[in-house]
Formats: sequence, C-alpha cells, structure tokens
Amino acid sequence: MPRYEYNAIDDYGKKARGTMFAPDEGGLRALLAGMGLHLLDARERSPGSGLLLFRKGIRRSDLIQFTFHLKTLVAAGVPIVAALGDLADQTEHPAFRDVIQDIRRNLQSGAGLSDSFALHPSAFPEIYVSIVRAGETTGNLESALADLVKFLTWQEELSRTIKQATYYPVTVVCAVAGLIFILFAFVFPRFLTIFKTAQVELPLPTRIVIAVSVFFRDYGLFLLAGAALGLLLLRLYRRTESGRLRMDGWKLRIPVLGKLLRAIEISQFSHYLASLFRSGVEMTQSLWVVEKLIGNRVIASVVRDAREELIAGGALSAALRKSGEFPPMVLRMVSAGETSGNLDETLENVSSYYDQEIPLAVKKTFAVLEPVVILVLATVVLGAALSFFMALYKMVGVMGGR
Repeated sequence: MPRYEYNAIDDYGKKARGTMFAPDEGGLRALLAGMGLHLLDARERSPGSGLLLFRKGIRRSDLIQFTFHLKTLVAAGVPIVAALGDLADQTEHPAFRDVIQDIRRNLQSGAGLSDSFALHPSAFPEIYVSIVRAGETTGNLESALADLVKFLTWQEELSRTIKQATYYPVTVVCAVAGLIFILFAFVFPRFLTIFKTAQVELPLPTRIVIAVSVFFRDYGLFLLAGAALGLLLLRLYRRTESGRLRMDGWKLRIPVLGKLLRAIEISQFSHYLASLFRSGVEMTQSLWVVEKLIGNRVIASVVRDAREELIAGGALSAALRKSGEFPPMVLRMVSAGETSGNLDETLENVSSYYDQEIPLAVKKTFAVLEPVVILVLATVVLGAALSFFMALYKMVGVMGGR
C-alpha cells in the first residue's frame, strides 16, 4: 500500500503533519476526515525514505521513558490508541510529540503498531520495530515492551560509561596538544630574534625545535588545510563498503584499544540477538536485523555469514568460529546453548558477562592510555623548553665571557 506524507488541519485551525498508508490520495482524505482532519496536501513517499519532518534527534532517554509508560498502560489494560494520546500529551519533546501523534493517527486508520513505528526510523530503530512486531504476532506486547525497556536502558548505561571514561583524558589531551601548537607556532619563534642578535652557535636540540617552530609559523595554515583534506578523504573512503570494512578491521587490531572495541561489539551482538530471539523473532530474521545494527562492518560481515550458514543448515557457533573474530568463551557458550536448546538464555549470560566486563575494561584501557599519552605530550613540551634553556644558558655564558 502506498505511503503518503501529508499536511492537514482540524476544525479549530490546528495543523497536523505526518505520514500514513492509504490506497490512494482519496483514501487518505477519507481516513483523515474520519479523525476530524481536513487534508491540505499530500505526496507519495518511496518505501525507503523517511519523513523529513521527524528527522530531529530523539534522545534515548525520551524513548526509554515512552516505552516504560506505554508498557505500564498496556499492562493496565488501556487501549493502545488512548495510551498513545496520553503519552503525546505528557511528552515535553515537541518533535517526539508529533511522532507519537502521527503513530496514533496511523493506528486509527487501521495500521499495525509496529508498522506505525517503522514509519519513523529516526525515532524507532530497526530492533525496536522488530521486537514490537514479534510482540504483536505472539500476543505478548507487554513482555516485548518490557524487553525493550531493559535493552534501551543497557544501551544508555553503556553510552554513559564510555563518555564518563573518555571525557577527562580527551580534555587533557586536547589542552596539552593546544599548548604545544601555541608554543611552536607563536612563542618559540619570538626567540629567534634574540638568538640571531647574540650570534651564538645553538645546540642541536635548539636548532631542531627552531626548525619545527619556523615550519609551523610559515606552513601552519597549509598543514591544517592538509590535515582537514586528509580527514575529508578518509571520511569519503570510509563511506565505501571496502573502505569501511578495512578501517573497521584496523580498529579491532589497535593495541589495547582494539580489545575494548571488540568487547563492545560482541556485547552489542549478544544483547541484540538475545532481545530479538527471546521476543519470538526467528533466528535468521534476528541475524538479519543484527547485521544492520552492528556498527563494525567486520563483525557485521560475520553475522551475515552466520545467517547464510544457518539458512544452509549449519550451526551458529560453527559459523562464528570460522571467522576467528569471537573469543573462545563466547563460542563455547553459544555452542552449549544450541545443544541444550536454551540459546536465548545463553546469550543473556554472555550479555551479563560483558555488562560487568566492559565498564572495567573501559576504565582499565583508559587508565593505561591516559598516562602514556600525557607522558608523550609532556615530554615534547619539556624537551622543547629545555632546548631553549640550553641555548639561553650558552648565550649568557658567551656574553659573560665577552
């Protein structure tokens, strides 16, 4: 059925915008009229396009709150349409309020809840829609929404843990790097006049620092432009499938940091797959959704290969083992889950393990990286300063001898 993006108005002059499935524009006009709305204009949207109106950032905290309250209202026996009306009135985020109201209108027109959520991919990701669809199919929407609350809360806590761990070291590194740039670009070149006037043979470290400072002074803008161009080219290369695959592979092999990135990706894999499979989504369909959600293309390609292996009659653990990207502990647990028939429970155990392991790994990784980076930057600053003190000391000594 075609999907239309529309603008409408009610009897009191209040405007309404959204997207809705309808057989044609006349059918859309009739559906809106049944809701007390008068169609102003409409245009058909392709299936892959999202609604531009709602491409504003919806915070995960808003989505968690919405899902929790929707679960509570469904458990209390409140009809979905009425529940969405209450939630729209309570939502403080204007863009999210428009989304909820549009979902409510789609339900009134006869669309399913998951299909209505799917119209707004910027607010409701693929895994959210899949779990809600599974809850609708099995008649256990309340349990599906409870799983979503748990899953979204885990995502929020993981994001908060990483931000808290990286905030201080990133701030320190940026501050010290800025200090180095100021010293080499503006401070050290001012000493050149003094050294030239004194006509003293400068020590080798001082000459090296001066050469670097002069380079920054004369070619600093070109250096920044070159760095910006390099970053732009790198981003363009990463947009290609081969480029992203290669760069994501490099990330996983970075010393110290790569181990942490791999643990985060595997944690996401186990959480995604456990949530979908437990909600009743068939395993190959679950793997298809997980492949789209995994950020690292190397791990995503492993998930794709695992899905193809399952379709061909193979086992999930065997497909994951072939890749060499998953640790032995995860492989053993997945294999045990397949053998016992409790794969969803096994994946939950993997998720629980990484929920405890990742915060410790984040703190440990940055506890190692932070002093190393600061030491390197401090050594550069101290070395440059000492080289100038050496030159000044020699210059004072020569002038005193004269």
